[in-house]
Amino acid sequence: MIDYLQQKTKLESEIKALKKLINQYSFARLILFGIDILLIYLFFNQGITILILVVVLSLIGFMFLVKKQVKHQSELKFLSIKKLLVENEINIKSNKINIYNNGEGFCNPQHPYTDDLDIFGAHSLFEYINRSATNESQNILANFLKSTSTKTQIEERQIAIEELADKYEESLNFRTRLFDIDKSEIITIKTFFSDFLPNKLEFLNSKFINILILITPVLSVGVLILSIIFNGLIWNIFGLILLLSGVCYMFYKQKIDQIHEQIGKSVNGLEHYAENIKWIENEEWKSNLLNQLKSSIKKTELISQEIFSLSKILNSLNSRLNPIVGLFLNLFFQWDLRTLKRLSKWEAKNKSEIINAFEVLVNFEALISLATFSSNHSNWVYPKILNQYHFQSEAIGHPLINENSRIDNDFQLAKNITVDVITGSNMAGKSTFLRTVGINMVLSYAGAKVCAKNMETSIFSLISYMRIKDSLANQTSTFKAEIDRLKMILDFTQSHQNSFVLIDEMLRGTNSKDKYLGSKVFIKKLIAQNTPGFIATHDLQIAELEKEFPTQLRNFHFDITIGNQEMFFDYKIKNGECKTFNASILLKAIGIEIED
Repeated sequence: MIDYLQQKTKLESEIKALKKLINQYSFARLILFGIDILLIYLFFNQGITILILVVVLSLIGFMFLVKKQVKHQSELKFLSIKKLLVENEINIKSNKINIYNNGEGFCNPQHPYTDDLDIFGAHSLFEYINRSATNESQNILANFLKSTSTKTQIEERQIAIEELADKYEESLNFRTRLFDIDKSEIITIKTFFSDFLPNKLEFLNSKFINILILITPVLSVGVLILSIIFNGLIWNIFGLILLLSGVCYMFYKQKIDQIHEQIGKSVNGLEHYAENIKWIENEEWKSNLLNQLKSSIKKTELISQEIFSLSKILNSLNSRLNPIVGLFLNLFFQWDLRTLKRLSKWEAKNKSEIINAFEVLVNFEALISLATFSSNHSNWVYPKILNQYHFQSEAIGHPLINENSRIDNDFQLAKNITVDVITGSNMAGKSTFLRTVGINMVLSYAGAKVCAKNMETSIFSLISYMRIKDSLANQTSTFKAEIDRLKMILDFTQSHQNSFVLIDEMLRGTNSKDKYLGSKVFIKKLIAQNTPGFIATHDLQIAELEKEFPTQLRNFHFDITIGNQEMFFDYKIKNGECKTFNASILLKAIGIEIED
């Protein structure tokens, strides 16, 4: 288990020292500025050569201090974000909200299980796991949780996640670099190179532009030197050259603006992406999955270095953001056109590579979310994935319930396929148990650790029936919504192999007789098509179906202990049907007496 409090203290100490150093640089700059003024005053009458030398040396010293201070400010920002992420881990452990996206955008009531099992949205499994900043990585993580994979894919993902979990510090640095970047920036860059840029750079193939880029600096700088030497009319020629250079630039300015608007803001992000990809390239990975990802970006020249080069190109293009600098560079050198030429060459060489590199980057980020989850739960286990019909768990619990209040259970499916009916009192734990098994299956298929001491499972296609809601907008009553969901389950189980059904209180929107008859028929349908699952219900008549199907239906229950009109819950699943109920006690607590 990672000691986040110790990490936080260490980072606070480093931040404090760095702030002190930055303040020292600020003071040094102030002192140097004062010395510069004094030296200029002292040497003002010592000749132009000495004066220029003093000014140049002063500027060099000043720029050195500025560069060092900017570097340390960048380090300070990095450490501050890193501290924020460490504090986030502490907060999550204390049941506070994760600062990362909770996945609300992935909520879908029509999905077979994500809505019922709290996979996305506030207080969800996704919110608990997610450490992905980029939108693309969040999509990958969401797919891990809302779809199943093959046995091989799951096992390879488990090994990769465990390897990344052992590299916690590097993974935290990886996340720190990505946290403060625009969440959709990777998509912007990929779209820029795959769809936008190729058509926008065609105008650079013009011979006129090639000649313009070549002769502008020669003429402007050359004539400027001649003007200084010979003076007179040549200054007019120099002015004319700059005017013509400006006219040529304005002719292409709109096209340059369009390109710069699309990509200019991505400079800082590119440097962070390059650092992360550099880590991926330089690490000797042991797992097949991580090695495959690394191999897919391997080439003669490291793509991380190419991305650093791209960052430098875009930094050059961003020079135009300073009106004075941009005007000077474009009049004398056609700087923007020259830079776009460099961008065009870079794009021709690296377009497919950078798109692929970003795919690898976001896959690593998604796996690091699961690796962080693994690091935070050292006492949980990776489940064993089996091909044959099987589910067995020891001390399985709900991962979203705090360990101090969570009650774990042992449970296993029968060797043959059965429908397991679970009866019990209100609030005794039936619904939580269904969600416990379901959500741990979801974790299993994502390749993550599960909240259990031991777990073995085959790969099931999950579908659930728990949160059934009416809809005024769709003019759908609760009962109609229930019928629609049951129809969905029947269609699903017929079209998916290895289906597993989780149903909590079937047909609650109708009368007791129809509820029993409908539930009975539906359970018989599941038995007939050999579909396993859990049916949680208050209706004891459903439990009596075990007499009719002794090898295909099993009864379990959660009960309570009542003493002095008080209820005690142990939240432990037991064999057989429930014998103790608590509705009358709960009603009495609000002033409603039920006569015997």
